[in-house]
Amino acid sequence: MSVFDKFVMNHAEMDPQDFIHWLDDAATLQAAHPKISTQKDVWVPGTSEYRAHKEAIARELEKAAALNVAMTKELEAAIAAALEDVHTNANYLMLRAKHEKDDSWLHNSGYQHKEKPKRMFDRAVAAVALMLRAKNGPNIGEVTLSWDKDFGAGSYQLQICKGHPNGDESFYDYGFLKKVRTVVGNLERASWYYFRIRSIGNNEVGPWSEPVGIIVT
Repeated sequence: MSVFDKFVMNHAEMDPQDFIHWLDDAATLQAAHPKISTQKDVWVPGTSEYRAHKEAIARELEKAAALNVAMTKELEAAIAAALEDVHTNANYLMLRAKHEKDDSWLHNSGYQHKEKPKRMFDRAVAAVALMLRAKNGPNIGEVTLSWDKDFGAGSYQLQICKGHPNGDESFYDYGFLKKVRTVVGNLERASWYYFRIRSIGNNEVGPWSEPVGIIVT
């Protein structure tokens, strides 16, 4: 995966003044980051380099303004040097996070994360309710739930009710699930719980399943 797939790397298109602000903010964030500030390899440009680039660009921007021009060769060179260090820093953070399987390297570092494109489903969710099944276990105070796969669904919405339900308001959301099996834990033993589930598709939802009740053991 490229760093351009993980972060919004639009620094080259930024106005020089905006780039100065970004460098200052990123320097502050990385200086306060518990891992970047203490575990980053010394050869990787970071806080001190960003602040130096900020000062260099600000100086050249002031000189360009005195000449009444938008850009000079010196300003272009200062921006290019900063961009090179920004790309090196971003690539390093991504590789370090991947190597250590620790995404904390990527957060609060000054970079804006790219939003993952939402998956579009070309099939409609099922018009009939899902068949939900419940059984006790595998551990005490847990219930295993399973249901049939809906090929038009991107996820499934699971709701729970403690005690016998009295209308839709009795249920509360447990979560949105990707798989067709889950274990619900921390339930009160010797108590009735009811569960229901529905498919979530592309801007549409399926009907709720019939509530399935079970006494937790």
